[in-house]
Amino acid sequence: MYSDFEYEIFSRQFILKQFSETNLSKLAAAKISIIGLGGIGCPLAKYLVLSGLKNFKFFDEDFIENSNLNRQILFNYKDVDKKKVTVAKDKLLMINPNCQIKIFDNKINKNNIFELNDSSIIIDTTDSWKTMKLVNEYCVNKSIPLLSASVVGFDAQIALFQNKKNNHLCLNCVFPNKEDLDLPRCDTVGISGIAAGMTGLITAQKTINFLINLNQETNILSLLNVIKSDLQNINLKKNIKCYLNKS
Repeated sequence: MYSDFEYEIFSRQFILKQFSETNLSKLAAAKISIIGLGGIGCPLAKYLVLSGLKNFKFFDEDFIENSNLNRQILFNYKDVDKKKVTVAKDKLLMINPNCQIKIFDNKINKNNIFELNDSSIIIDTTDSWKTMKLVNEYCVNKSIPLLSASVVGFDAQIALFQNKKNNHLCLNCVFPNKEDLDLPRCDTVGISGIAAGMTGLITAQKTINFLINLNQETNILSLLNVIKSDLQNINLKKNIKCYLNKS
């Protein structure tokens, strides 16, 4: 499960009663797929590693730019022009070299989405509706839990869909649209680095909550406003008109 070295790294966390041997086994065995290593994905990945998770797949086609450095905390100016997934893997292995990290330096598409099939949970942090829609459909069809997180300006939204068969509720139920939309992007409307960081941390905690059942996170939309330090949780309901609803 964990080596002596790893137990030393995580020793302060493992004091907490919530991190029992059973729960530690679940975290060590969990397979996490993160789509997008941007302002949310970087702190998300780092804090999942810092929390004892060990098995990851990262998907991102981008190279690091100067404009990323205010919020993408795995990178610094020496990393500019390098592949995000490559640098992220190297940095995270410096925290725990026993992590297993598989990287994909291209977009999720219909030809490679099968790589998500063995995921315990898929976390989508992209700002592309086309990608979000594709991943959501795949998760529904394969009954794989999907955690969706996005941020723009000072506001974020995070939702976990368990995608159980015969109990349909998915991303499209909440945001119904079969067309490819142009979503607000940080390069056009702006983004707070703090908002991105907080969103990544909350998403990391929700991931752990789900994996070891610390808190009920399924079918809840969390809305965060950083300026007001305000987090609201909204209970979601199935949309019977959702085109993915087969139950």
